[in-house]
Amino acid sequence: LFRRLVGPAPRALAAAPMATPEEWYRSLPPVTRGYMTSAVAATLTVQLGLLDPSLMHLDFPSIFGSLELWRLLTNFTFFGTFSFPFVMSLFFLIRYTKELEAKRFEGRTADFLWAMAIMGAVQAVVAYVLGGLPFLSQAMLSAIVYVWSREFADTVLSVFGLFNVQGFYWPWVLVALRVLMGGSPVLDLVGILSGHIYYFLEDVQGYSLRAPALLSDFFDRGRPGPAAAQAQRRNMFGNHNWGGGGQRLGG
Repeated sequence: LFRRLVGPAPRALAAAPMATPEEWYRSLPPVTRGYMTSAVAATLTVQLGLLDPSLMHLDFPSIFGSLELWRLLTNFTFFGTFSFPFVMSLFFLIRYTKELEAKRFEGRTADFLWAMAIMGAVQAVVAYVLGGLPFLSQAMLSAIVYVWSREFADTVLSVFGLFNVQGFYWPWVLVALRVLMGGSPVLDLVGILSGHIYYFLEDVQGYSLRAPALLSDFFDRGRPGPAAAQAQRRNMFGNHNWGGGGQRLGG
């Protein structure tokens, strides 16, 4: 079902020798591994009755009144209890977060976390305005898929083996599938909105949405790749280049 929904696995991955679960887990990029671990841990603790999900959801009176600031993070990690939708969400999280991190954010863990923070902030503002959105994990997943669709715009995906679609349109296909299956598209649309705002600011308008130096030094210090060179030219606030020099359009 997974293969029919999202197309065949990359050839290099399919030809690779079978890895142990530990080797596979350690091979995941840092953000992907951390997000997957948090999602599984959140679901497991709730499933075992060790934690009430009401302590994790986005409750603004508790955040502002009781300073329960952890809710700003935990609401992005809970994808529901163990079920088929949870498995599908985990599959999508691993695949698209991994591919996005490996290409667009290669060697730039801090910048990927910063991008997620920006998209998460947009989602939280929308949730505050709309109300009734206690968990934004699905919205964050939709945002990641949206940015992935711009980076892998020409990738061809198969939908249930019935027809093919370009990666550029993949987020909208997922919205349509959710509606056809009787679900609400609100969280998906919130995620697409936040993903588009990030993409529009950085890729279309050319704003440099780099992570602050403190965050970059913590996650990327000593790592080879673009982050090391960029860190030398970045101030403590990320050296945001507001305006100028457009970058790639659509990946």
